[in-house]
Amino acid sequence: MRPLETLTESQDERLLQVRLACPDITRACDLARAFADLVRHRRGYLLQEWIRQAEQEHRTP
Repeated sequence: MRPLETLTESQDERLLQVRLACPDITRACDLARAFADLVRHRRGYLLQEWIRQAEQEHRTP
């Protein structure tokens, strides 16, 4: 879950291909990146909102 700006061009392209191929991976990746951002920037006060969003995403087909 490295920051996107640290990915090589080939890694960025591969990630895009995987995300386009599988909406579930896209949702999981977005949630994981949001969580990593909370931790990296010490935004624990946003954790409840992240949990709500994660639960909502889990219910979305």
